[in-house]
Amino acid sequence: MNSDSHPVYRRAGYCPICEANVEFSANYDWYRDHLLCSKCGSIPRERALALTLTRHIPRWRNLVIHESSPTPRGISPKLKRECAGYVESQYFPGERLGSSVKGFRNENLEAQTFGDATFDVVVTLDVMEHVNMPERVTKEIVRTLKPGGAYLFTVPTYKGKIDSERRALYRPDGTIQHTGEPEYHGNPVSDAGSLVTFHYGYDLPELIHRWSGMDVEVCRFHDHWHGIIGEFTEVYLARKQAR
Repeated sequence: MNSDSHPVYRRAGYCPICEANVEFSANYDWYRDHLLCSKCGSIPRERALALTLTRHIPRWRNLVIHESSPTPRGISPKLKRECAGYVESQYFPGERLGSSVKGFRNENLEAQTFGDATFDVVVTLDVMEHVNMPERVTKEIVRTLKPGGAYLFTVPTYKGKIDSERRALYRPDGTIQHTGEPEYHGNPVSDAGSLVTFHYGYDLPELIHRWSGMDVEVCRFHDHWHGIIGEFTEVYLARKQAR
């Protein structure tokens, strides 16, 4: 990994978030977190989700969208700015679910307070690897989606792993059972970070179907023009059956 100020990657391209010609550059060769758009500062997975959204759900601006755990960069501000039906939520343990906390609706993805068939689209970026019970999450998402609605998300998918692996379990008494070396990722509302509970493998689409009944399309990118290269470029598009 290069740590000096000279970019290890630089090229012109088109950002699907900015919808403009930009330059993509990275000072480190871990492109997943460091290949930035010169205009909006987005990273590859955010651009991958934006590109998938535009291609598969082109009318998204006119729909009702729930995004869990948005960040202040990339696709999240675009959704908030351009979609009148956008709802953003974070999870604040200990606070009343459904209430407003620090400007966000407080929602636990495993036990949501939204009504049935509320949303056309649900979006999460790198959230599913942190949930405790993903089967509950997908059941809740399909419950809150309208018929024909879509769950669009990114999550690290390990190319050498066929079967998904649990890394940590939150027990009912509040303790944590670790089955691997503890791993934490950034959390937009907590400096403590988010514990990784799963390393997902290539069985994830089947698991989602088994848990929720949704069929899944996996979009994988190696796209220099849109600045989507490096590890973990998958975007998952799961759809609830239309009536």
